[in-house]
Amino acid sequence: MINNINFHDVNIHGIFYIEEEETLELFLSNNKKLRFEQVIHWDFSEFEKQNIIFNIKQYQEVPLWIKEDFGIKKALPLNNSLCYIDSSVGLSGIIIYRNVKFFEDVIS
Repeated sequence: MINNINFHDVNIHGIFYIEEEETLELFLSNNKKLRFEQVIHWDFSEFEKQNIIFNIKQYQEVPLWIKEDFGIKKALPLNNSLCYIDSSVGLSGIIIYRNVKFFEDVIS
């Protein structure tokens, strides 16, 4: 699903984690939001004044280069996916989750 959406040059305005729901939300500059559900792991670089997305990719298996860069030793748990956020500037990283939803016209 994520692979079909163009996130190029979109700014991440905020990150919000809801512990009780194991939900991680990314609020974007284009009044959109990504909600990752049943999150079991994330690893981000620092959140900066500018956090411009170059690309976001979703994987069903962890690529070797991500295993090496992030020190992942195991395969993804059954029915989980990995999202890699590649940035032009600022925040980049990975999220391992069960489900993702995309919302439009959200005020961040």
